[in-house]
Amino acid sequence: MTATLPRILVLDDDPAYGRQIAAYLQAQGCTVAVTQEPQTFQQQMEHFAPDLILLDQRLGDVRGTELLLNLRQRSSTPCIIVTGVSDLTDRILNLEIGADDEVEKTAAPRELLARIRAVLRRHVPRGRDPAPSKARDRQIDGWVLSALRRDLIRPDGTGCNLTSSEFETLALLWDALGRPVSRAAISEAVFKRPHRPGDRAVDTVVMKLRIKIAPGNIRAVRIAGYVFTGFTVEEDQ
Repeated sequence: MTATLPRILVLDDDPAYGRQIAAYLQAQGCTVAVTQEPQTFQQQMEHFAPDLILLDQRLGDVRGTELLLNLRQRSSTPCIIVTGVSDLTDRILNLEIGADDEVEKTAAPRELLARIRAVLRRHVPRGRDPAPSKARDRQIDGWVLSALRRDLIRPDGTGCNLTSSEFETLALLWDALGRPVSRAAISEAVFKRPHRPGDRAVDTVVMKLRIKIAPGNIRAVRIAGYVFTGFTVEEDQ
C-alpha cells in the first residue's frame, strides 16, 4: 500500500466485525489495533499512533461524530466512518466535520481496503515528505501555509490546527489570491465530488476557516464563490 506499512486503528463496538476487519487488513500487511471502548480511544491514539482510523458511526450511547469532532480539534489523522445504516444527512455531516470517507459495514473487505488506500494516497502525514505537487510552502506577510505540517503558521510561529479539508481549501483559495473560486471547483478539488444544490460542505469548511484566520480574509462573492484576499494587519491575531 505504501513504502511504510500503514497502522490502522479500528474503533467498533461489534467485536466480531472488528476481528474480521483486523484479520483481513493484517493479511494485507497492515498493522491493526482494535478497541470497542470509546473511553480508550485517546489512549490508543497516543500509544498506537495510527496512520488511519476506522470509526464506527454509533458506539452504544456515544456517536462516532462526537469522537470525530474531538479528534479534529487536535489531529489530522485520516478517518473513515464505518456505518451500519446509510443516511444522507449523517454522510454529509460526517464529511463536513472532517471525515475523509464513509463506508457501510456491508461493504466487501476489498472495497474497504480500496477506500483506505485512496484516503492514504490523498493524505500527507505531518513529519513526512509531501508529494511534489504539495511540496511548496505559501507565504504572505509572515503567514506560512506549510506543506510539510499541512497547517497555517501564524507570524508568531503558532499553528492554526487546520483539518485536512481546511488545509486543501485554503491552499486552493491561496493559489487564486484575489480571484474568486467557485463552490463547484472547491467541492471537486477538496471533497472529490460535484457540488449540488443544498450541499453545505464547502460553505461549512470556509466558515471554519474564516473563524480561524479572521472573517475578512475570505470573502463570499455572490454566485462566483469565495475569494482569499490575504491577511489584513488589524485582523492578525
